[in-house]
Amino acid sequence: MIKGKKFLLFVMCLFTPILILPLLYTMGVPSFADVLTALFGEGSILATVFSLLLLLLIVFGVGKIMKRNA
Repeated sequence: MIKGKKFLLFVMCLFTPILILPLLYTMGVPSFADVLTALFGEGSILATVFSLLLLLLIVFGVGKIMKRNA
């Protein structure tokens, strides 16, 4: 990947949450924490396990895609 393209991707990844999350909040979309509390209840260990599994799935998926494109 070209160095300039990597930098552009990095900048886009930084600014996307800054621009998108307030828009979603304004539209009334609940946050991930609200969804986890509604699904599993307050202080549930299952919510933590679910979050970690989801995070691992995303990280390995992105890593697999990057290896395929490299």
